[in-house]
Amino acid sequence: MIHILLKSGLFSLLCLSLLSMPLYTVAQQTKGSVTGRIIDLQKNPVYPATVAIEGTTIGGFTDESGVYKLTNAPIGNKTIIVTGVGINITKTTINIVAGRETKVPDIEVDNTTQLHEVAIEGKTEARRQQEQAYAVTVLDIKKAYNASAPLNKLLNNVSSVRIREDGGVGSNYNFSLNGFSGNQVKFFLDGIPMDNFGSSFNLSNISVNMAERVEVYKGVLPVCLGADALGGAVNIISRKDANYLDASYSFGSFNTHKVSVNGAYTNLKTGFTVRANAFYNYSDNDYKVYAPIIDLNTNKKIDDRWVKRFNDDYQSGGIKLETGITNKAYADYLLAGIILSKNDKDVQTGATMDAVYGGVKTKSESMIPSIRYMKENLFTDGLSVSAYGAYSIVNTFNVDTLSRTYNWLGEWITANKGEKVYTDSKIKNREWLANANLSYMIDNHQSITLNHVFSSMKRKIHDKADPENESNMIPQKLTKNITGLGWQIKYDRWNANVFGKLYSTSSSTYKRLDEYTENARLEKVEDDKTNFGYGAAVTYFILPKLQGKLSYEQAYRLPESTEMFGDGLIQQRNPDLKPESSDNVNLGFIFEQQLKEHTFFLETNLIYRNTKDFILKEVSLTSDPTTGYQNLGKVLTKGIEGGIKYQWKNLLHAGINLTYQDITDNQEFEENTGSFVGEGISENITYKERLPNIPYFFGHGDIGVQFQNIGLKDSELTFDYSINYVQKYYLSFPGLGAKASKKVIPEQTSHDISLGYSMEKGKYSVVVECTNFTNEKLYDNYRLQKPGRAFNVKFRYFIK
Repeated sequence: MIHILLKSGLFSLLCLSLLSMPLYTVAQQTKGSVTGRIIDLQKNPVYPATVAIEGTTIGGFTDESGVYKLTNAPIGNKTIIVTGVGINITKTTINIVAGRETKVPDIEVDNTTQLHEVAIEGKTEARRQQEQAYAVTVLDIKKAYNASAPLNKLLNNVSSVRIREDGGVGSNYNFSLNGFSGNQVKFFLDGIPMDNFGSSFNLSNISVNMAERVEVYKGVLPVCLGADALGGAVNIISRKDANYLDASYSFGSFNTHKVSVNGAYTNLKTGFTVRANAFYNYSDNDYKVYAPIIDLNTNKKIDDRWVKRFNDDYQSGGIKLETGITNKAYADYLLAGIILSKNDKDVQTGATMDAVYGGVKTKSESMIPSIRYMKENLFTDGLSVSAYGAYSIVNTFNVDTLSRTYNWLGEWITANKGEKVYTDSKIKNREWLANANLSYMIDNHQSITLNHVFSSMKRKIHDKADPENESNMIPQKLTKNITGLGWQIKYDRWNANVFGKLYSTSSSTYKRLDEYTENARLEKVEDDKTNFGYGAAVTYFILPKLQGKLSYEQAYRLPESTEMFGDGLIQQRNPDLKPESSDNVNLGFIFEQQLKEHTFFLETNLIYRNTKDFILKEVSLTSDPTTGYQNLGKVLTKGIEGGIKYQWKNLLHAGINLTYQDITDNQEFEENTGSFVGEGISENITYKERLPNIPYFFGHGDIGVQFQNIGLKDSELTFDYSINYVQKYYLSFPGLGAKASKKVIPEQTSHDISLGYSMEKGKYSVVVECTNFTNEKLYDNYRLQKPGRAFNVKFRYFIK
């Protein structure tokens, strides 16, 4: 009944907002809009700067190109005021015409003001994004451009986030947020879903230097991020600099090499632009692991030894290229693009180090043409449209053709065909993706947003080693449609969002019936599902420096193709997976205080998740371990996270964050159907038990110092230290079995240090890093050891 009332109330509220649009449209005929650019005395764009209309509440900020846009502006002769940190206040008189966009010539400002001891507060774009009603943490990537770590490892600095890797460079990784992981958390690049980008273009490969910031949404998502994310999302915001070049090269332990080139060219007069991001990674990954040694003749364990990995080479490369026009009357941008990427990976182990391979390999190739369009104030002030379309061509190759069995000493004996599963397969994934977003500013305080995402993926498999395989002859298909409608109201001290989402999915695959009987067969199965979700988020500044946030969502997450269809090698398929749903609640507080030369930032969040049909990744501990996904009836998550940051002048910064999450099986009774032991209702023996294979207490800390003009003018010397801690947790349900028999991912602490030096205001820089400098045995997953102590040196060149 409560759900029905909430749904009907939400629907009525959204309809009321839509019906009110014509009234506001009439009122807005007395309004206009203003656009222009702020530059400094050297003709460079100024960012960030505040631009406002004197005597009104109309204002905004410049972007990285120095461009600003003000909507719903009163008509007539008005005065624009430009302010900002270190900027002399500048005023310009303009004439705003009703129903039209007024283009203001470049406004030149003096931003060379010396601040001395005067405390002037300015907010970065990252900080402004964090003031949304949603539970969001924003990571300012610009501060990490000199680091050699990929994007996924930097996200370990965010509370509630754990990046769990299987090994070294290029290894599979799992992103965990508030206990949700894998596909329960969605990834976006500039608001575009990355689901179809392929394994060679992901967070573990792309360089930090291509991003400006990363937004981590914990739970409730904005409607404009159209996705079926159950536990949150990560939105990577790429750099928007009009003209720049950022090139870097790093080398380090285990013969690791990484190259990154990022740049953009924009003709500010014609609007023509070209943007490119390219990367290349290589590593032998021949680090030492403490592994079990098996006598291949007797198949018995001899002992455990330190040995080098010998079949773990990895290389990947890719380029993301876009070109088109910007800042035109008909388009803020219209860009055609393409992503080309490829990786080659040797597979050393199975789901644990108990399985060791010497000739298993995988490869992935991606080609993704795309087009993007956006225009604010289209046809009328306040109406904004954006659209994205892409076609993804991703080929994955799995090769396991050696007739051998290996041990960790690299020794082998002749065996049956295939070390894991005899295959030489090509998996062809073809996917259409379209995303459209329409938003309208009803007035200075209200707006509505309509978003739709469509994706349709087809998979075909051909196996040279088994060309007559019946299952490979059945095409598999997965189609999704997600529609969201939201309303926002915003005032100085508070803002709120209400939204609804409609999810639909259609799948076509096959299922094995009557396995291990004389009637065993394959049967094609089709399924269609539709679900409705809704939610709301509100934030209020209790004090000028104290912000409170509250959000709720009934969310749905549709199974992904990899979960249903498997990967053809280690991950098993499960066509019976059901969509998972969750009631998500977040309550958080942010406090920021500046006391002369000291800045303090505190953040805390309380987390509640009540999930049904939770999709859990499991590991089968056989002699040749595999992984797979299963639905778990009900799961309850309660947790708390918090962080503190401190900065003194521009010399010292420090921070710490901690996360505790209690994730339990909340299914008291379960129904047995089609079981060999009978059917009916029985008690769930893991009721109230903590979910296995998920860390529940972890934290991160860092401290760094910066010294200016050391040795050379406009130089900077930096030293940084960070620590990561994870409490031990169990691979299986902790209440089952004898204590001595339990499999444990052990408690671990790792330490990283780095020393950097930059010259000519960051034009040239070099950084030396040492990760895991105490050489600890580190595991993110059971019996999958990560690298020990490693050194890296990174060189960077940057011009703008």
